Amino acid sequence: MIIFNENLTALQLELIDFEDKIQALASVMKLDLKDYEIDHLALRVNSEQNAKIWLTRLLKCGRILSDNIVNGRSIYLIQLERPLAFAGQLVDVIELPFPKNKQYLQETWEHIEIVIPFLADESIEAWIGRINRQFLWQHLTQLTIKVSEPKVEGERLPNPSIAVSFADKSANHTCIKVHPYSIKKILEV
Repeated sequence: MIIFNENLTALQLELIDFEDKIQALASVMKLDLKDYEIDHLALRVNSEQNAKIWLTRLLKCGRILSDNIVNGRSIYLIQLERPLAFAGQLVDVIELPFPKNKQYLQETWEHIEIVIPFLADESIEAWIGRINRQFLWQHLTQLTIKVSEPKVEGERLPNPSIAVSFADKSANHTCIKVHPYSIKKILEV
């Protein structure tokens, strides 16, 4: 496991709790994380000041892979020099969205994104339908499902997202998002 420099000790300690919460969510989702590529981990922050502090500190552990405006806010993707061990995988990208108008319960790790690829000639609607039929998350009352398609200028591949979280976020605020492409694949096109 990477040891963040001393400036990110709190995030390092919170990563263990985050992994436990993600594993609990995945268990309810009947999703074995070892079967899918974990594309990246994402943080949530409430103030622009804290976002700038975290960005500065993350850049001591890696470099900017992408800096785009998504849904009206800056989102940085940081390519780590050394990957993090998370849920039995090595993950080398961290997403740091700058805040918009939403206040999060905690400023910490918030979600992971996994890749479940399109099948040959599969449309976005067919992909969403297949994921829904395969996992039946929409039938689990303790879960909330949100389907979206973030638009980023310059991206030529479709990037639909299915976000799954607990309906009651008081004990577990985490989220698992499913996409058909890795973020690196989206960026390289």
